[in-house]
Amino acid sequence: MGSSLVWTSPVLPQLLKNETSTNTTSVLQEFFESNNSTNSTAFQLTIEEGSWVGAMLAIGSLSAAIPAGYLADRFGPKRCILGFVLPVIIFTLFAIFAQDVVTLCIGRIFSGIATGGVSVVAPMYISEIADVSLRGTLGSFFELLIYLGIVITAVFGAFVHYITLTTILGIFALLVGVSFFFFPESPTYLMKTGKREKAEKALKFYRSQNYNVSQVLDEISDGLSKRPQHKANIGEMLRSKAVIRGLIACVGLTSFQQMSGIDGITFYTVFIFQEAGASVDAYTSSIIIALVELASAGVVVLIVERIDRKIFLYISSAGTCICLALFGLYFTLKESGISGIGALPLTSMICYNIFFALGLGPIPWMINGELFSPEIKGLANGITIATNWILLFVITKTLPMMITVWGAHYTFYTYSIFMFLCTIFVRFCVPETRGKTLEQIQEELKI
Repeated sequence: MGSSLVWTSPVLPQLLKNETSTNTTSVLQEFFESNNSTNSTAFQLTIEEGSWVGAMLAIGSLSAAIPAGYLADRFGPKRCILGFVLPVIIFTLFAIFAQDVVTLCIGRIFSGIATGGVSVVAPMYISEIADVSLRGTLGSFFELLIYLGIVITAVFGAFVHYITLTTILGIFALLVGVSFFFFPESPTYLMKTGKREKAEKALKFYRSQNYNVSQVLDEISDGLSKRPQHKANIGEMLRSKAVIRGLIACVGLTSFQQMSGIDGITFYTVFIFQEAGASVDAYTSSIIIALVELASAGVVVLIVERIDRKIFLYISSAGTCICLALFGLYFTLKESGISGIGALPLTSMICYNIFFALGLGPIPWMINGELFSPEIKGLANGITIATNWILLFVITKTLPMMITVWGAHYTFYTYSIFMFLCTIFVRFCVPETRGKTLEQIQEELKI
């Protein structure tokens, strides 16, 4: 998923016509050019075409988001995750053999199908295998591994041709799929389908062979027995106070997550730093930021269960607000002819990504898997993720054009304002879930 999100960052500068401004010559760019002189790109894109290539991921993700929740309920999360390896392989083939922007866009749609599906199903799977005391830690691994994909793509993308990069990422995806084949199905899904023995083996796989899983299985069974025996009306479920409040929290958080500009910045990191013309070259900056994101996500894994979720969100939204304002200020000062601020873009973006990784990165994904009962979880997560991908399309399609038309300073000031509003939203609309069972969370949402 991380590789899919960041693929455009190193790839588009190789495909874009020379329409961006840069005041520095990158050592990595020189290395790239010397190693790819005999492997030049077969075609070139305009900035507008490049923005379509970036945004097509969201179209594919949106088409998979709601069906993925249903498919996970129907066939099990494990089978769905394995199935989403196929569109990644299809994307790899399209990208390798593309000779025009249309083919590349179609390939990105397939990449989006896998990304959107996994973004729904993986948090469900994690929440269903995790003990309550470890749920936050395991949930934060989801974000950590996204950043690992970003680092791999940023590093390889700086040194190799985009076809080589895409081939490497396709092989990684295939290896992940083959590895996950040997993991068990979700215990909750196995209990739902009457396979208690297999559910017991699945729990022991994650705990230990000597672990007494009877109590956990009984809790799962009790939770399933409380579901309505008849198929509940979707409209009736969506009118439930607990579901409404849960959707407000999840849809709101995922909206603000996107309005921070994170995926636009991730998609176009190299392009943005080329526009900044800072003292550190664009490819080096993208690698540094990817490593910072990964390190920050690693720290979150260690501390996420020690502090309330909302505290992380307060710190994250306030910190990203300040950093985005500083990044916008850099472009304002640059236009005014002020010098000696070449380190500000990289510094502000490093801090921005640290603050984002502390809260707005992992917490919305975790909360998506924590707020809803099993009978509505697939649909609710589908709605939330669909919102995420709609906004991702808007951000990734408009960010390059906003920078070109409005100027980078107004673009990042706008994102900063949204982060200020996010802090207020967290205060009034997001419930605390740390250390609470599903039943406790549902009771609080009904109040």
